[in-house]
Amino acid sequence: MSNFNFKRRNLSSGPHLLGLLLIITGLFALVSPLFFKNESSIERVLTVGVGAIILGLVIVSSYGGTFIDFTEKRFKEYFTIGGYKFGEWTTLPVILTVKVISTSYMSTNTPNGISPTLSGKVTDFKTLLYSNATKPVFSFVYSNREKAVKHAKSLAFNLNAELVLKIPERK
Repeated sequence: MSNFNFKRRNLSSGPHLLGLLLIITGLFALVSPLFFKNESSIERVLTVGVGAIILGLVIVSSYGGTFIDFTEKRFKEYFTIGGYKFGEWTTLPVILTVKVISTSYMSTNTPNGISPTLSGKVTDFKTLLYSNATKPVFSFVYSNREKAVKHAKSLAFNLNAELVLKIPERK
């Protein structure tokens, strides 16, 4: 593997959920004339349906991330829309340690009319990349333990860094 791409995107909450809802709404608008008698013109139905789908796809395809190129020893913090990444390449500092930690907290979702109102204990797994400083150079957050460890091992191997796992064993 010559690169690492961490995407900061969660399709089940926030604006990405709104994007998915717009796509579903657009599809419903397009097929609704087949089931409901409607006085709207076909042009209007197509405009609303296709417009909602396009807007939803733009929202769903918009996210940020970090791209690390191991062969060129560089990285890019990027924002992407429709697959095109906007960001500047920067020289990658020497990474000495890759550490995985876990953090648990109580999550409460405030009712907003779009996303579900859920609460409960959440555990995140953070992969932290350190150079000489005490503050991490990069921080990648995962909700899945196995994925965090797998990516940390890959990063440590490709960056020739020490791997430190400070997460509790699974029960």
